[in-house]
Amino acid sequence: MLTSLIAESVATRDSGGTSVRGQWQGTFDGYAKGYLTIEIDEHDQHFSGRACLFEEGNQVVVFVVEFASVDKAPTQVVRSSISIQRIADANEVSRSEIQQAFPESVIPERVELALNLTQKGLRVVATTYSDQTPIGKLTAFLNKGAADKKSKLAADKRTRTWEKFKVMVGRLPPDRYMFRGQPVSNRLRTSFHRTNRRNLHRFLNHDIPMLHGIVTSKTSHYFDLKDNIQNAAFWNLLQHHGYPTPLLDWTHSPYVAAYFAFREKAAAAVDPKRTIRIFMFDRAEWVKDYRQLSSVVNVRPHFSILNPISLENPRALPQQAVCSITTVDDVETYLELCGEVGGKTYLKVFELPYIQRAEVLTDLRLMGVSAGSLFPGIDGACEEMRLKNFGVG
Repeated sequence: MLTSLIAESVATRDSGGTSVRGQWQGTFDGYAKGYLTIEIDEHDQHFSGRACLFEEGNQVVVFVVEFASVDKAPTQVVRSSISIQRIADANEVSRSEIQQAFPESVIPERVELALNLTQKGLRVVATTYSDQTPIGKLTAFLNKGAADKKSKLAADKRTRTWEKFKVMVGRLPPDRYMFRGQPVSNRLRTSFHRTNRRNLHRFLNHDIPMLHGIVTSKTSHYFDLKDNIQNAAFWNLLQHHGYPTPLLDWTHSPYVAAYFAFREKAAAAVDPKRTIRIFMFDRAEWVKDYRQLSSVVNVRPHFSILNPISLENPRALPQQAVCSITTVDDVETYLELCGEVGGKTYLKVFELPYIQRAEVLTDLRLMGVSAGSLFPGIDGACEEMRLKNFGVG
């Protein structure tokens, strides 16, 4: 219940847009009540999407509708069958099993979805049918958050230099926080959600099997994707080699995070006002307060921590790597609202001046945090020696 309230609030922080594409969320009511998510991808001539309806009080199954439009008009009417699947694993449940569990209920088989994009959000009217008989209507007004907007996360005003950052992290309790460094002040957002796609079921059922066939031919280990531990390791391997995933890379070390934030060399003259961004997340409190999930399909919005083993991934250990997995596009607002509910601040951000890059990288190299240590192999060694012998400017 708490998660759905937070997710609904996330959605209402910003809304609408010029395209049906996106991750849409909100509550529905009518002859039933609950929570609705719709993930819509944009193609050259049409949209395709996947809707998940979580009925209030039902913790076992989710009603799933997959659909495609005929064009890219802002108003669509689509018709599709309804699949009943288990929460979190996308395995289909037979209608006879559902009917036995709920003998007094009429189980819908088909749906007509009327989608209407407005300036304030996506209005949805769903008419459900059993055989040819209408069961009733469900209505929802969905929003997609502010993921495409500029970050509103305010940087810590007390820690605006490298020296102050070092002092601050030196006083932190061990193993409580995890860190992420970014060379620009972008929103906290997964590489998957930064693409033109939103349908995570398509990612799971199409991308992962295809990549598994290709990548495992190039590794010495065969990844068993039915094993949750090996599946997480495989996804993390893809992430570390540049494939868009719903994971975010973090590290236990604030200094490793600082390296990744300052690593990128400016292509032109440096704006003296340019800053880099280092996120600090209260992992210990978050894990204590919220259930951690590993699934990205048939689940309500969540942000969870993974500690995948480093199979075929020699960079993970020296980088003290940890990662998060999320179904949420607008991560920053989601985490902010979770904090408001519990009276806590889970996520903080520090912005340091880019002009300190040479000082920071020199400091980090003396600490043993460098390309040579973080990227085992010839590439890392050459990058470290290039910085040392040709300067960091």
